[in-house]
Amino acid sequence: MTEQEQTKTLFSAALRKHVDGDLAGAEQLYRDVIQLNPADAQARQYLGFLLQQTDRLADAVEQLTAAIALDGSHAEWHFSLGIALSRQGLATDAIDAFTNAIALDASKYFYWTNLGAAFELNQEWDRAEQCYKAATNIDSNCPDAFYLLSALCLKLERFPEARHFNYCGIVAAPADSQSKIVLGQAYYELGRMDDAIALFENWLAEEPDNPVPAHLIAAYRREQAPEQCTSQYIEQTFDEFANSFDSILGRLKYCGPQLVGDYLATGHFAADSLSILDLGCGTGLVGEVLKPYARELIGVDLSQAMLDRAATKQLYQQLHKADISGFLRESRAQFDLIICMDTLIYLGRLDEVFALMQQRLNAGGLALFTTEKLLEADTQGYRLNISGRYSHHPDYLTAQIKHAGFKIVAIRDVPIRTESGCPIEGQFVCVRRADGSS
Repeated sequence: MTEQEQTKTLFSAALRKHVDGDLAGAEQLYRDVIQLNPADAQARQYLGFLLQQTDRLADAVEQLTAAIALDGSHAEWHFSLGIALSRQGLATDAIDAFTNAIALDASKYFYWTNLGAAFELNQEWDRAEQCYKAATNIDSNCPDAFYLLSALCLKLERFPEARHFNYCGIVAAPADSQSKIVLGQAYYELGRMDDAIALFENWLAEEPDNPVPAHLIAAYRREQAPEQCTSQYIEQTFDEFANSFDSILGRLKYCGPQLVGDYLATGHFAADSLSILDLGCGTGLVGEVLKPYARELIGVDLSQAMLDRAATKQLYQQLHKADISGFLRESRAQFDLIICMDTLIYLGRLDEVFALMQQRLNAGGLALFTTEKLLEADTQGYRLNISGRYSHHPDYLTAQIKHAGFKIVAIRDVPIRTESGCPIEGQFVCVRRADGSS
């Protein structure tokens, strides 16, 4: 057998072992080929790729660089070198490698996304954006480039663009990889309103007893908004993600507990001194902040699954499965403090719940709550959004607070959480029962 035949046989055996996952065996055979013929560029390239697979990145760069020096005509070899350099944080060298790959073959969208990521690593934001956009032009059905564009815009605090590109990514992704709620919202925000409505109408036709699509259809059609979400909608929605609720709100940068904690910390409230009602208590995220101040802490929520999670934290003396207005109407207990964080967003009209809260407060008692802020004027004063939640105009909110007999202690604009990485503007409000004001 000639030396050429021997190297060919060894290389074929190395490839088989590599494909079969025997990386150690493949590596040894690649090295045997290179020992017989140091100028075998292909063996060096495959060895470099294997070394990259096994996180020996410096050695991978050495072999890939040697392969390209022998034969620089393969775009994928330059791309592999770029990957190994990027993973070591060597952005400038990676940019050169990816640029060389694109010079040989500009048709691969992932060459452009990786070049964009290298520019981003080098804090060259404009060039990164150009690369990501080039990738979307090559393959408009690939979500990766859209998500990278969205993340870049978030980093640069270009929030409307970040939302737009995120929605483009959602629509480009396989339909079964997204929830119907998320996909419908993406359709709507991209101007595909008919597609969004059709999605929910088909969902409702398949599941006529499901309250979620029925509720969302009303929001998407911009019909006269119902005065509040149905109990069935709220209960089903929160039962379904109770187990992941805390982690989800962490990712959404939900600030309810911090808002309450910061406010109470400045109020000079004594420990264990307050009778507190937590309306829409969920899994007890705010309850953890309230506990040090509570002589008595009672939680109310419509979702049994949420209440079950709250019970494991042993924060509340009592937990009630109830609609918040129904509980306030039927209860005869009086409280020093009522908390209603991220809960009024499931109500449109607020007159009844404010009046009931006022009745359940002791003289001088406080209520803390948040709303999502409606910026545009609306005849109702509130709007049912495509998120399925309500936002309230500040004028409507102020009028209802005063009508209920409250004195406004504090009201300020705050981002109450994020959605698609972008802040949702809301209001944090503290009111006092007026007949107890000083």
